[in-house]
Amino acid sequence: MTLTQVLWTGGWDSTFRILQLSRRDVIVQPYYLLCERNSERFELDAISTITRLIRNRKSTVCTLEDVITVPVNESEEHQDISNSYNSMSRVRKFGIQYDWLARLAREINGLELAIHQDDKAVIALNAFGRVKKIQDEQVGEYFVLDPANSSPEARRVFGNFRFPLLEHTKVTMKEEAEAAGLMDIMNRTWFCYFPVNGQPCGICNPCIYTIDEGLSYRFDKVAMRRYRARKNRESLRRLAEKTGFLSVWRYFKSFQSKPAVAQ
Repeated sequence: MTLTQVLWTGGWDSTFRILQLSRRDVIVQPYYLLCERNSERFELDAISTITRLIRNRKSTVCTLEDVITVPVNESEEHQDISNSYNSMSRVRKFGIQYDWLARLAREINGLELAIHQDDKAVIALNAFGRVKKIQDEQVGEYFVLDPANSSPEARRVFGNFRFPLLEHTKVTMKEEAEAAGLMDIMNRTWFCYFPVNGQPCGICNPCIYTIDEGLSYRFDKVAMRRYRARKNRESLRRLAEKTGFLSVWRYFKSFQSKPAVAQ
């Protein structure tokens, strides 16, 4: 059986990929990167629950191994990756986790990374490199970096990954999951960095991306109010920048009380 190694966060995208593979005759070895986020307990709980549900599902064909947790590797051995990430991020902002993940992928070559069309990492990938599609009968199609048409920085940061979901959006994943009858599992996924009373906050970056990309149904009314309030503040800030009143905006903002999530 083919071994497929997947970065699994317990979130929407990587869980969708695990579910795709669950219907193939492969061995799936998930990895989880420990980096001391507030959400780690929630993510690992989601992974544990979803693992059990997949193993008990009649449609499951794969062998799903227990997740392997790996701490962030900050050794000087991979400093060239950090330098490349920093160089790219100055031009196209994308998350610091891709520095850490690239270090892991150097040790686990061929690690699947479930980035999709709307990810900032995809924008950076397209700015510094090109990808090519691989057709694989065992695991399905995926993309890899084309080294001949990519910068040295992109090769260091993205060159050891496989990208199975580059042509997907969160909405197309939802549509495919609905068609396959997998939404009961997809709705067990976790994404929020700063949960409030055990629920998604609505204002951390993963929450905002999830709402903006068409999955607002995952949030309660309180979280959606927080989301709209943050969006309104951002709109006012942009307006203040355009009209030259940014210092005035900052002055009045200093009198606002802290949002509930920060208390």
